[in-house]
Amino acid sequence: MLDETASFETSPRFDSQPSLLCVGDVVLGIDGGSSHHTDPGSKLDVFRIAEGDPDINVRIEVEESLKPWSGEPAFDSGAVWKVFHERDQLVFDFASDALGCDPYKRMQTRNFVSAQIILNGDLLPDHAWPLEYPADELLITNYLAHYGLGVEVHGCGLIDQERGGFLFLGHSGAGKSTTTRLWKSVRDPEILSDDRIILRLHEGELWMYGTPWHGEAAFASAEKAKLNRIFILQHGPDNEVTALSPARAAGELFARCFPPFHSAHGLQNTVEFLERVVSTVPCYESQFVPDNGAVEIALNFHD
Repeated sequence: MLDETASFETSPRFDSQPSLLCVGDVVLGIDGGSSHHTDPGSKLDVFRIAEGDPDINVRIEVEESLKPWSGEPAFDSGAVWKVFHERDQLVFDFASDALGCDPYKRMQTRNFVSAQIILNGDLLPDHAWPLEYPADELLITNYLAHYGLGVEVHGCGLIDQERGGFLFLGHSGAGKSTTTRLWKSVRDPEILSDDRIILRLHEGELWMYGTPWHGEAAFASAEKAKLNRIFILQHGPDNEVTALSPARAAGELFARCFPPFHSAHGLQNTVEFLERVVSTVPCYESQFVPDNGAVEIALNFHD
C-alpha cells in the first residue's frame, strides 16, 4: 500500500529540454522552475521518454512561502492533499504534519491539460521533485476521468510469457502482493504493478498499463498488455473462479478504482467507462488460497 507521507524524491541537476514522462499512455511535460526540477530521478526512470507531445503540460514555480488555501475543501484525502474549487479551476494543497501547517506545494489546473505546481521554498529541499507522489497520480487519473479515457484500479497486473496479460483486482489485504509473489515464483512474469494499474480501451480492446505507484512488493513497470478477462480477488477456502454478471462486475470494479469524488463530471465518466469495460471483457470472482494452485486455476481457466 502506498504511503502518502512527506518523503521527497530529490535528484541531481539535469540540463536538457523539459522532462517527459509517460504513464498509462498519458504524456506529461514538465518545465520551469530550475533545471533540477525537471529531472524525476531514478525512481521514475522507466517512465521517462525522449520525445513526444505532452497530453498534460506542467509548469513549475517556486515561491518563498505558501499559506493554506482558504475555504472548505471539496475533498480531503485524509492524508497529504486537499482539493478546493476556485471559480473555474481546482486547487490542490499538499501538507504534512512533519513540515507544519503550511502547504509544501500547491497544484492548480482548469482542465487537466495544463497545470501549475508551486513549490514552497521554505519547506522543500532545493532539488525536490515537484511531481512527487501523489501529485503525478492526481494529474493523470483526473485527466483520464475528465475526458472519459480510462481509470486507475486497485490491483496487480502481470504479463505471462505464454498466456499474456492477467489482472487481479483487490482491496487492501485482499492478496494482491501475495498473488504477485506467487506468480513471480512459479511463472516469473513481467509485473506491471502490485498495487495500481491503469485501464484504457483501444479499438474495442481493453489494455492495462503499469504505473510507478507500487505496493509493498515494490513492482513497477512501464509496459502494457491486452486483457481478455478480469479477476476479482477474494480469500476463500478453495481456489475457485465464478463468473460475475456485468452489473455486479461494474460495481465490483468501481469499488476497487480511484474515482474523482470532487468532480461530478469525472465520476460520471468513470462509471460510463467501467460499463464499457465490463461489456468488453468478462469479470470473475477468484477465491483463492495462497498456494501454487491459485496460479494454475487462473492459467487453465476457460470461459
